[in-house]
Amino acid sequence: MIGVAAAAAGLWAAFRLATLLWNTTSGSVPRGPLLEALAAAAACLGLLALLAMAQWRARRLASRTLRATANELRRGAWESAVAGLRQPARAVPSAFGDLANQVEGVISESDRRWRARAELSSDWYWEMDTRFKLSNLSADAPIVKPAGRALGDVLGRRYDELGFCDPPAIGWDAFHDVLERQESFRDLELAVRGLGGRPHGWIALSGRPRVHRDGTFAGYEGVARDVSAAKEAYRRLQASEQRYAVMAGLSADWYWSTDEHHRIPTPDAEMVRRFGQMAVRNAGRTRWEAFADALSPTQWASHQEELRSLQPFRALEFAVQRDDGRTIWISLAGAPRFDERGQFIGYHGVGRDITLRKMHEQMLVQHNRELQSAVASRTRELELANRDLDAFGRQLAHELRTPIGHVQGLAELLRQRLGARLQPEEAQMLTLQSNAAQDMLATLEALLELARSSTATIERQAVDLSALAHELIAGLQAGMRKAPVQWQVQPGLNVYASAPQLRIVLQNLLSNAAKFTRDVPQPVVSISGQHNADGQLMVRVADNGAGFEPALAARLFQPFQRLHRDTEFHGTGIGLTIVQRIVQRHGGAITARGTPGVGAVFEFTLGQREAGASEPVQPTPHGEAPHPMPAIG
Repeated sequence: MIGVAAAAAGLWAAFRLATLLWNTTSGSVPRGPLLEALAAAAACLGLLALLAMAQWRARRLASRTLRATANELRRGAWESAVAGLRQPARAVPSAFGDLANQVEGVISESDRRWRARAELSSDWYWEMDTRFKLSNLSADAPIVKPAGRALGDVLGRRYDELGFCDPPAIGWDAFHDVLERQESFRDLELAVRGLGGRPHGWIALSGRPRVHRDGTFAGYEGVARDVSAAKEAYRRLQASEQRYAVMAGLSADWYWSTDEHHRIPTPDAEMVRRFGQMAVRNAGRTRWEAFADALSPTQWASHQEELRSLQPFRALEFAVQRDDGRTIWISLAGAPRFDERGQFIGYHGVGRDITLRKMHEQMLVQHNRELQSAVASRTRELELANRDLDAFGRQLAHELRTPIGHVQGLAELLRQRLGARLQPEEAQMLTLQSNAAQDMLATLEALLELARSSTATIERQAVDLSALAHELIAGLQAGMRKAPVQWQVQPGLNVYASAPQLRIVLQNLLSNAAKFTRDVPQPVVSISGQHNADGQLMVRVADNGAGFEPALAARLFQPFQRLHRDTEFHGTGIGLTIVQRIVQRHGGAITARGTPGVGAVFEFTLGQREAGASEPVQPTPHGEAPHPMPAIG
């Protein structure tokens, strides 16, 4: 406005002077118009002076404002710098206002990005002065706020003066040498107690020197980050790798791989340790090229066919010879491997040193050979001994049978010759002598039968046990008894056994059942069978005779052990022993249960047949008991 007024006053003064000079015809100038023109010129000069003064003040204010703005920006207080630009708006409203808006837009966006990066990053900012003491530090650094510390506990101290920081791996002296040389450093790791509220942690420091505008050293600035998780993961990885290395070194297994052409790669240190220079020598060769003699051509061809069809394989076993001359056996198992595009890139798998197992197998084979030889030799000796015992038994029986017969014959001869002259006491003595001889002959025959039961050959065949029982029952002598026996035989009992020896078993069991039911008013003996849990046929012979004490059942199968007095039931005490030996030689077992005055039950199995299980039992029709036999006696 001042400039416009000054221009107007100058124009008016010029106009009045020009008019005055144009209208003046004589040498004299009118005083009034002249004063008016001079006044307009003076006003113009005054206004120009005011305009110069205003411009000088504006430039001075702008200079002061720019210096203050620069100082505020240098301190990092860009908000107050922008506010200062907006204060002299009356002097130069458009220039400083636009500058303030532009500075605020640029710096606020940069500050927003910096703050976002600082808040979202795990790093924090720090500064050190020329004495390497911390002069600035992010307030939310994990070594301060989350650890329960204040900035005053950290600022003004060097890192080595912080009692909660342990020295780096290079040591504090080496670290300070780096600072003295004003060198940059990166990822210098320090152990920190109470980091981020945790008992222990690790931080990584990275820093660079700071300089003033004049180039003088101003200290250090840098960032730090919490690397506790990475350090802990690395520590666990190291521990895991160490355990794996120990396990791999002590284990008989190892990892192997081949390329797409099935060639062995360059060996690592572990493979060289295991196989020596042989592993180096075979690098780049296929397995069948490196160990051509380990398997037959047919076996290698079969293995190659598995690889061509990309089939996994197991237990590829072959022997190799190390450079030290020692032969080892290895077993390989592998599977194809593919890249991320599904392309075949070779095989990988595990190998195992099975040398010890092979040595054990060879020792076992040798031991079996020696054992078989020893068993065969011992068997021959036992066969010879059994033949000698059998011959001795037969000879002894023959030698004893003759004098016993003589004793019995002499007793009968005396009875006939003396006739009526025998006194009753003498006749009784001769009867006792004859009965004793008869018992001796019976015992001798039982002993021979017992010997034959232990040596007779077991030749199994299909036997109809039901039919055999019928045949034996028909041949039993009636004897003196209160009532005839009601025999009940289950039909369809088929077993696979030695027919002659099975006859002896049934003969003894059925004759015993008939004998011990002699005094029963309604004697019943049943023969039945069923398969047990092992699929074996269990034959059951039960009677309702005299029975026995359950606690004495084990004595039944001992030679010459009898549970009844001879005056009650006569016998040699060897029959059940013979039955037990025959059953055991068939691979079966026999048990006995009894109750005095109620009866006895004998159950036995004959083991599995060599060609399969025992013949199945023909099922009895529902509700039908074993078929009764005609009574005997």
